[in-house]
Amino acid sequence: MTEQMKKLEAVKNRCNTTSKVVGVIEVICTIFAVIIGSIALIFIFGANSLNSAIEEGINQGYFNYETFFNAGGVMGIRSLIPDNGNYAFGIGITSLFATLAIVTVIIILAFIRKIFTIIREENSPFSERCLKTIRIGFIVMTAATLLSRSVGATLITGFILFCIYSVFEYGAALQTEIDETL
Repeated sequence: MTEQMKKLEAVKNRCNTTSKVVGVIEVICTIFAVIIGSIALIFIFGANSLNSAIEEGINQGYFNYETFFNAGGVMGIRSLIPDNGNYAFGIGITSLFATLAIVTVIIILAFIRKIFTIIREENSPFSERCLKTIRIGFIVMTAATLLSRSVGATLITGFILFCIYSVFEYGAALQTEIDETL
C-alpha cells in the first residue's frame, strides 16, 4: 500500500468516526428535545393547574420567576407574555424556545454528519454532492444565527462560511482540472 493510499484510508477512517460521533450527539440532542418539548407542552397546556403550585413556591421563596424567565433567554418575547401570574405559560414558552434551539442544533449536526459521510463515500471533500451539502448547511447555519437576532453575528457568520465555501469550491475546480489532466 502506497503512502498516499495509507493517508486516504486514515482520512476515510476519521470521517467514519466523526460521522458516528456526530450521529450519537444527534440522538442525545433528540432525546433532550423530546424531553424539553414535552415539559413545554405540559406547562403550556396545564398552566391552569400548575400556576397555583408555582405561585406557592414563589411565595415560599423556593424560586424567583423573573430570574428564571430572564435566564431562559427567550429571544426577546418577554413582552408577549402577560404579567398576570400565568407562570406556567411563561415557563412553557421558555422551554419551547429551548426545544427549538436544540432542534436547530440537530439540523446542523445532520448536515455535518452528511458531509463527512459523503467525503468518506466519494474519497473527496470536493465532489459536487459534497459542495451542494456544504452550501445548504452553511445557509441553514447563517439562518440559525439570524434567529439569535444579532445582525452583526449573522453577517460575520455568513462571511466566514462564504469564505470557507469559496475555498472548497476552488479546491473542487483544481481537483477537476487535475483529474482531466490525468
